[in-house]
Amino acid sequence: MSRVDFRRIPTEELTPKAQKDFVDTGLLKTLHDLMFGPNLILKGPKGAGKTMAFEQLAAVNAIPLLRQECCEETSVRDLLGTYSAQGGDVFFQLGAVTSAIDVANEVGSCILVLEEINTLPPMTQKILNPLCDYRKAVSLPKVGRVFNLREGALLWVAGTMNPNYAGTYSLNEDFRSRFEFIEVNYMSADDERALLLSKFPTPPSAKEKQEIDKIMNIAKETRSERMGYALSTRDLVQFVLNMLALDRDRALKLLEGKYEGEHINSFRARVQSGFGVNLNTVKLYG
Repeated sequence: MSRVDFRRIPTEELTPKAQKDFVDTGLLKTLHDLMFGPNLILKGPKGAGKTMAFEQLAAVNAIPLLRQECCEETSVRDLLGTYSAQGGDVFFQLGAVTSAIDVANEVGSCILVLEEINTLPPMTQKILNPLCDYRKAVSLPKVGRVFNLREGALLWVAGTMNPNYAGTYSLNEDFRSRFEFIEVNYMSADDERALLLSKFPTPPSAKEKQEIDKIMNIAKETRSERMGYALSTRDLVQFVLNMLALDRDRALKLLEGKYEGEHINSFRARVQSGFGVNLNTVKLYG
């Protein structure tokens, strides 16, 4: 059999940078204590910092991290790899899983994060089973090779999931049994408020602090009611940045775009009540 040319992302490009805006609510220590132990899934709403927590952990400890954004169309080829051609060369481009094994074997450790892992179709979930148990391996029959984690090398298979995310599947029982789960919620109101206030280039005025309190109250309502979309911490940070770049009213108008159907009127009503702003009269341009 002829030798197969395997290619992947260079290792030096895989260690993330620490995020100065990361707010640790205690999750980072728990992840550090569990690191390279049981396979782990962080379960919670969008924008709660699930993926960022893994990235911060990898950055602080200088560990390569591979991310695979999953969806219902994620295939075996995305995870294990496929043949490709470039400039007349034919090679096998490693997928997220085989790349993670290869990186761990090269440098000694690697973290693999499968984002929105519950969007993986059931049959795609199954190909991960041997990686997530005692075998620590995946087979590539087409190229006649088994990718094994070498003795002493560490690979942590992790995932994130939002149970309310559209297009999700139930995790297979055998797949679920190979993971531990941690519920991740939005940060506390005090921590979230401090984060938003930190985005102002100068100490915020009393009026600016009031604006932050108002948008946080609206966000709280969207997280507890059926409004079709819950404003995340990430959304609120962007609101502050938009407010600084544009103005408050147009920043609110940008948030309105996240809502559809009857939920638009609900959001407009809350903005009218909280801010005294009629979004029907606000224009983003023109």
